Amino acid sequence: MIEYLKKISFKQILFFLVCVLVVEFLLLKQTPFFWDGISKSSRASWIYANGLTEFIVPTERNSGHPPLWITLLAVFWTIFEKALWSSRLLLLIVNIGVVWQLVLLCKNNFVKLVSASAVLLVFLEPTFIAQTTNLNNDMLLLFFTLLGLNALIKSKPVLFALALSGLLFTNLRGIYIVISIVLIHVIYTRFKLIKNRKPIYLGYVVALLSFAMFCYFQYEKLGWFLITQKENYNAQRQSVGLKQVLINSIVYAKSFLEFGRFIIVLFLLPLLVKYIRDKSNRSVRIDRIAIAFFVFAFIFFIGMVPFSNPIGDRYFMICYLLAVILLINLITHYNLSKKPLMYVAIVLMFISGHFWIYPATLSQSWDSSLAYLNSYTVEEQMEYYIDSVGIKPSEIGTRIRFNERDNSEFKVLTEAERYTDFNIETNQFIMLSNIDNQTKDDELNEIMTNWKLIKSYSQLGVFMSLYKKE
Repeated sequence: MIEYLKKISFKQILFFLVCVLVVEFLLLKQTPFFWDGISKSSRASWIYANGLTEFIVPTERNSGHPPLWITLLAVFWTIFEKALWSSRLLLLIVNIGVVWQLVLLCKNNFVKLVSASAVLLVFLEPTFIAQTTNLNNDMLLLFFTLLGLNALIKSKPVLFALALSGLLFTNLRGIYIVISIVLIHVIYTRFKLIKNRKPIYLGYVVALLSFAMFCYFQYEKLGWFLITQKENYNAQRQSVGLKQVLINSIVYAKSFLEFGRFIIVLFLLPLLVKYIRDKSNRSVRIDRIAIAFFVFAFIFFIGMVPFSNPIGDRYFMICYLLAVILLINLITHYNLSKKPLMYVAIVLMFISGHFWIYPATLSQSWDSSLAYLNSYTVEEQMEYYIDSVGIKPSEIGTRIRFNERDNSEFKVLTEAERYTDFNIETNQFIMLSNIDNQTKDDELNEIMTNWKLIKSYSQLGVFMSLYKKE
């Protein structure tokens, strides 16, 4: 079996992964938008409703993120139909692009004797897998990140310009990624890890000029650029005090450890220390991946920890993938005798990551593992029960995003199908779920302790519970 895996080519791995993504698309083609993806769908709907004639979303809808992803959604809805399957067709194409660039990154940076089949280990990273199923812009951002790294390493100026422009037009975090790539470029050139060719620098000029033009037009239309004036979004981008910086630092570190990733840190740290000390036994490919990992991790840290924006695990996918590639390289570089056992342990921990469920009082990055998919089954069971006993949704207070189904499922809701706002003082019924991170601990404790549990459904740790005031 091991000998067979060693003979597999990178093209065969790419073909297999594309087939997996196609099957995933077929299985999930009617799965709704989730969490932050719902707001993206709302903004894409505005562009779609305006017949693709306007791409700068009004302030009352605008989070500040550039509009590439939402524009692509609107374009696909226009070409095909406004439906979940067409949205997921776009995601499938982006996913295939990501896998193509990820395979290419591994091919160009795996050390000698690493089998192409090791790409499968990288692909199993739990947050990466979860994001291939999530209708959000993070996979598009990851595609341009990988494209940028590959174009930099191979010195392809046109692709480099496309990657940098795509990063800036997809998400505000793209600014951090572009800064990271600039720093990586400087270090690679300083240590002669890539060929220093002048045409590659045109990529920066093209990206910055095109993004500056977008910022100008947005300022002309809305009176602001980058920093939205929408109050609830603006509040998430404020600087914080020392205490919150320390809390954010802990949350940042936790992101690298949860969903089974602690096994990577456990194996990687001693090998990395050994490699840094062993200055006589270096590899250009290991150096490139290690430098990219540390630069991204550093820029993300200083760009996010001092601010109030909630930190999500999916923000750091590029770091997780680089860490796995780096670990694979170091294991092979030192020809560790326990390599098969280490790989088995990593696979088991990555699979276990999709079953990491915290207590309801702890916030969880639900879109960073496949656990969130269980919520749809539980939701269907609960709503069937509510309908069967004759309780009206308008009698139930909840923070679960049922009332946003016009954007998450493209379902037109009647007034009778709408739930009421969560209010512990006035609601007769309240529906709780651990998929909701907004309900405070004291509210959870009050309801779970003093209200009567009417019905509860759960699947693999995800629950929804209906309570009635005593």
